[in-house]
Amino acid sequence: MSGTRDEEGLPLVTVVTPSLNQGRYIEEAIRSVGEQNYPRIEHIVIDGDSTDDTLAVLARYPHVRWISEPDGGQTEAVNKGFRMAGGEVYGWLNADDYYLPGAVAAAVAVLRETGCGFVHGGWRQVSEDGSTIRDVAAEPFDYTRQLNVANLVCQPGSFFTSEAFWAVGGLDESYQYAMDYELWLRLGARFEVRHVDRIQAAYRYHSDSKSVSAYPRFLPETRRASRAHGGRFFSPMYLNWYLPRYRPHVYRVLIAMRLLRARDFGTLGQRSLGTLKRTGSKSSVE
Repeated sequence: MSGTRDEEGLPLVTVVTPSLNQGRYIEEAIRSVGEQNYPRIEHIVIDGDSTDDTLAVLARYPHVRWISEPDGGQTEAVNKGFRMAGGEVYGWLNADDYYLPGAVAAAVAVLRETGCGFVHGGWRQVSEDGSTIRDVAAEPFDYTRQLNVANLVCQPGSFFTSEAFWAVGGLDESYQYAMDYELWLRLGARFEVRHVDRIQAAYRYHSDSKSVSAYPRFLPETRRASRAHGGRFFSPMYLNWYLPRYRPHVYRVLIAMRLLRARDFGTLGQRSLGTLKRTGSKSSVE
């Protein structure tokens, strides 16, 4: 990496936070960036003209660069923020998520040591009040599995070089839900990807988050992104590897449905075979 560095050679890290009416959470996101043990971070907030107390919160943190104006949504906001960025390393932290201590330093260390273009880490699922639901460990990046099975990369725990981000064209603004997944595919196809073996960020589940309120809209875009890059999302790998491991309840329902269909088909098949024997008809599958 090259560009703006201090005497110790540490690259500047730009964290972009898109926001819209997240005043009750954004202060925790800002503080999590400011309290990192990494000395060279700029934080840019792109607010979509919030009508809650977001702007009052932002005004309390003069080190944060921010704008507030109507925009075309989260994807456009993130691209806008990175176009304002001066860093060599980028992080994208939504206003309702937050970094865990040491996240930035750990990611930069991997980027510098390996020369990779993209690094991701484990993540913590938290409830609306910040209570821990569970920790999810990072797994080595496997492009085939990412393409065909599921998005196994945590967005708030991910960092990438500015060179890599702009080399693939930034975020595709035709996506409003699976834009991170689609970006990982383009980055993974062109650059080395590494992971940090630690929990990097907290991902908050609450009633107003996209992951909860608009969950059904993620799947069509995820499938579109996979197919656009030559994948087969919802392939047998997805059903037989990802679901049992990460969505066991959904997997059990699908297995039950398969068994019911198999039982019904078997009963129907026995009836049809009996009819063929009685009538003397011939089957093409004898």
